[in-house]
Amino acid sequence: MDCLVVWRWLSGRAWKVAAELGVEDALRELLEACDIVKRGLAEAPYRLRPYTLARAYLGKALGDPVFRATLPNALRYLLSRRNIGAEVLGKLTRRSY
Repeated sequence: MDCLVVWRWLSGRAWKVAAELGVEDALRELLEACDIVKRGLAEAPYRLRPYTLARAYLGKALGDPVFRATLPNALRYLLSRRNIGAEVLGKLTRRSY
């Protein structure tokens, strides 16, 4: 979802749907990012802070058994790649997409 969609369609109903799906924190994070872009403090596409991503993945791993079940396969895939360290570092430090 991008900022234009959020600014145009966000309503009480959208918050209710977010609550049903348990994604209110994600919606709050999106609104915060859109506010930062709107005030000109960052460029779009906006990169989430690493601790925000870590918190989201940790919450998903703790609360979602399906996500938890896929983690061993994901780790096996990542560890089988030769230059995974350089790839991850490149994705974390790049300026834009």
